Amino acid sequence: MTEDYARTLKRRTLIALIATLISLALLGAVMFWLWCSLFGPPEFMRRDNPSLSPQSAQTQLDSGATVYWRETAYDVPADSDLGELLHTDQWTSVSAFQAGDADLAIHFGELYELSLWSDGKAAFYDGYSGRSTKSHAYYTIPTGVVEDLIASLTALVPA
Repeated sequence: MTEDYARTLKRRTLIALIATLISLALLGAVMFWLWCSLFGPPEFMRRDNPSLSPQSAQTQLDSGATVYWRETAYDVPADSDLGELLHTDQWTSVSAFQAGDADLAIHFGELYELSLWSDGKAAFYDGYSGRSTKSHAYYTIPTGVVEDLIASLTALVPA
């Protein structure tokens, strides 16, 4: 093998390597675009959803809701002032967590739900959010919120 042929072979190999890397980068970009167009962007790229704030939960509960506790549904009227029992000024945003069935589930409409656990966790879901907006939010809540809500619910007539 001559020196000129070796340089030519080296240059062609380098060009093929660069072309392959560019093709893979373009393929990755196209696949990401296709994923986002079908399923929306990944969770970390979505905009914050103001409907999932603690203050929104209090406002929604004060406007009336349906609360599920121990397989019993309770209709909360708009004038019940149960929203104050949430103590939303003490909620802290946390990362997503895995939990079993909630101790208390509050529905505001068909696809809008606040799940509360006695151990101080809350998960908020907004099924009405678009693809580019966050649909879940997770919080730690003060202990005793669930117990206070349950005590107030027992005074209401089940739905």
